[in-house]
Amino acid sequence: AMDFCNFKYAACLSALERLKEALSLDVHLHEQVADLCAQIRSRGMVQYFAPFLSVSLRSMAEAFNTDVDGIQSEVAQLIGKRQLDAKIDSQKKILHVRHANQRRSTYQNALRVSQEFVDTTQALILRMNLLKHDFGVHGIARTKK
Repeated sequence: AMDFCNFKYAACLSALERLKEALSLDVHLHEQVADLCAQIRSRGMVQYFAPFLSVSLRSMAEAFNTDVDGIQSEVAQLIGKRQLDAKIDSQKKILHVRHANQRRSTYQNALRVSQEFVDTTQALILRMNLLKHDFGVHGIARTKK
């Protein structure tokens, strides 16, 4: 676990591979062991790529203790599953982040925030006017019998 958190993926995955046989003997986990290991590996690839705009598939393959073609096919699967928003330059063996239209998303975010502000302001003005004119439902005092 510490190797994964410290970005030592090769060491983490080799330790996981050693545990795989013991985990497959577990009554509750035996059916999910292969899938869990694959998901841990995929999560590591996504985490490895996150801080970069582009990364060499060679360095990524070295970090995950595999060959370039293997890492390229794994990354292609992650892109296909939409777990990784990137594109592969297969000639130069480089993985590039795919940028969304940042200008559009910034404008949409600004519009959303401004609409929330307008809605909140209108609700507060309505509440102030109701309180000012003493308009509201007042509780009826109950008498004890």
